[in-house]
Amino acid sequence: MRQKKVYAAVKHFESGPFANVLEAFRVRYERIGEPAGTIYTTPLSYEELAALADFMDVSVYALDLQRKLSLKNFEGKLQAKYPGVKLEQLLSAYYGKETVPLMDKK
Repeated sequence: MRQKKVYAAVKHFESGPFANVLEAFRVRYERIGEPAGTIYTTPLSYEELAALADFMDVSVYALDLQRKLSLKNFEGKLQAKYPGVKLEQLLSAYYGKETVPLMDKK
């Protein structure tokens, strides 16, 4: 059951302009090893920002004004829309490989 929700989430993110957002999440997750910290939204195009704002249920203006997004807030919204799906599971399924924190790669 949970696997279906993970694939539904992956399908959602593959259907929109989320590649740069998920790449930023993957890099941040691999550096920290948990869904913590923030990513900056300033390098995102308007399409990417609009898609992200829609997913987060905020206006594009509000998201643009914040200039950053917390991984914890994103994971909370992810779990609200796809119950039981964690950011790590989404990233692993999206990229087709396990997301390993840098400290574990040594």
